[in-house]
Amino acid sequence: MKIILLSLAIIALTGCATNQYLQPIPSVDNAKLRFVSIPSNNNFVSEGSVKECIPNGNSTEELAYIVTLGFKANLVRSLNRIDMPAYNNEVSDSHQNEVYIPAGNKFFFQFNGVGISGFAPGQSDSGGVLYSWCRKAISFVPTANSNYEAVYDYVELPNGKETCGVKLFEIVEQSSETYSKVEVEDYKIIENYCK
Repeated sequence: MKIILLSLAIIALTGCATNQYLQPIPSVDNAKLRFVSIPSNNNFVSEGSVKECIPNGNSTEELAYIVTLGFKANLVRSLNRIDMPAYNNEVSDSHQNEVYIPAGNKFFFQFNGVGISGFAPGQSDSGGVLYSWCRKAISFVPTANSNYEAVYDYVELPNGKETCGVKLFEIVEQSSETYSKVEVEDYKIIENYCK
């Protein structure tokens, strides 16, 4: 009975939680940002650190949640569309999420991708499953009333191994109802962890 009550409390609280990025942010100019995760893993997107580093487990800095991408997005009801142009119909809905962001000042966000990288039977600390985390933080200055898309995907390194990578695009109208995605020139990818 306790488990049922606890589960219901969690569901109720999750349903009542508010996310400041799901509606236009009052009293500031806004831009729109679509987060896309190509791999089929779960990806939790949060605000990034103004210290321009990726917080580690010892950090006391609290970063606000923005969206969840991947399979878990269906479970936490984190599917948001705000009618941005150039939606990618080839990527699953659970791997795309659209939000409002403040424009005119540097904005920081962080992809926290987690996937199952293999199984290790007999390893008691992992329960037999090996999880891999790949985090990338991004900073850029959005322009008011503009549309952006941040794409998290795996990239191949010169040694043949893969790591996660992020690209940031502005969605630009070419002509009526025709859009293209142009990589933003002055965004910064942050890979170093906070000390």
